[in-house]
Amino acid sequence: MSEATIAPYFPFRRIKIKGQVVATQANRVHIRMASDQRFAPVCRHCGKKAAAVHSWTGRSVRDLDMAGTRVWLDCRYRKLYCAGCRRIVIEDPGLFDPYLRITRRLAAYIHELCRWMTVQDVARHLGLDWKTVKEADKLFLEARYGTPHYAGLRILAVDEISIRKGHRYLTVVLNYETGRVVYVGKDRKAKP
Repeated sequence: MSEATIAPYFPFRRIKIKGQVVATQANRVHIRMASDQRFAPVCRHCGKKAAAVHSWTGRSVRDLDMAGTRVWLDCRYRKLYCAGCRRIVIEDPGLFDPYLRITRRLAAYIHELCRWMTVQDVARHLGLDWKTVKEADKLFLEARYGTPHYAGLRILAVDEISIRKGHRYLTVVLNYETGRVVYVGKDRKAKP
C-alpha cells in the first residue's frame, strides 16, 4: 500500500520536500523543504546559472492554508556568487520573493481578496499582519499600474487633491479620454 503524500500540492520544480511536522493542537503544519541539488542554482536577478555556491541559509515562509490548517514552509536554499551581477544573491527557487515572508501563490490570493475586501479584513481572515497584506497587494499593483503608457495621449486632466490639513496636496494627471492615471505628484506644498 502506498503512503499518502503532499507533494502534488507543492509543484515547485527546484524544491524538494524533506518532511513535515503536523501540530494538530495549534492547527499548523510545518513542511521542510530544500533546494533540489540536481539543478544548478540560478541567479534571481539575471537568470544565469551560477558556478559556485557561497553558503546555505533558511527561512520560514507562509503558504496557502490547507483544509483550515495554517501551512508554513521551512525552506533551506543557497546563496551564490553571480559573476554576471558581481554580487552574492540568493537563488530563485520559484517559491517566494526575497523580502516577503509569504509564497508567491499566497501573495496572488491576497491580491485577489484585496479587490473585494479591505486590507484589514484580508489580514484578519488569513491571520497575517496588515503590513504584509499591503506589501503583497502593492507588488501586484505596481506590476500592473507601475509604468504609465504615454502613447496616444491627446487630452489631459489635472486635479489637485488636499490630503490633510496644513496645505498638503496631491497633483493627479489623467488621460481625459480613458480616465487612466498618468502621473501623481506627491508632497506639493501651498507655496510654489
